[in-house]
Amino acid sequence: MLWSRFISRLFKEAKPYLQARDDFKHARISHQYALLLMGREQGDKKIVEPAVILHDVGWSCLAPQQIALAYGVKAGGLEALELNRIHEVQGAVIARHILQTLDYDAVSTDQITLIVERHDSGTEIATAEEGMVKDADKLWRFSQIGFWKEVERQQVGAEELYRHLDKHLWTWFFSLTAKELAENELRRRAQEMRLVLPETPGHTS
Repeated sequence: MLWSRFISRLFKEAKPYLQARDDFKHARISHQYALLLMGREQGDKKIVEPAVILHDVGWSCLAPQQIALAYGVKAGGLEALELNRIHEVQGAVIARHILQTLDYDAVSTDQITLIVERHDSGTEIATAEEGMVKDADKLWRFSQIGFWKEVERQQVGAEELYRHLDKHLWTWFFSLTAKELAENELRRRAQEMRLVLPETPGHTS
């Protein structure tokens, strides 16, 4: 099967599991960021692309009120961590099922499901591919579509979300490329809100 055809099929198979948070667009945009990162960093597309498409399928296992507690600027505490962990672990199970249904390579499937199981957890990465997936996932929040979607979804003010992203700009990302992309996007969001910025993003109080 041609790679582009496989990716289209994978999006189709993942879509029913990406309805809980309206995450299909998130998967699309994160995938585009993953392609940008792979264009400048070394990474195996056969790991990165499926992993970034499937990384959030586990939210389908949680109720809307649980998702609201587990995710976003206002999320915090042990319950949020436990619920977030459920979406990772269950997401890995679903991702494996989808990949096996498509007769995907078993070794690659193991690597992909491990990334899905860890994509929101920890501050270290085992492979460059894992770093790219984590970076692409978080870059969604800085994108124009993603930023304003998160304002609506998390029910927070635009400036509050901006400050939250700015606070984490230099600690969330694993590659310099991702940090540069995030910084550029954050400046655009500030221009959209007509915020007065400090000299360098990442240093707001």
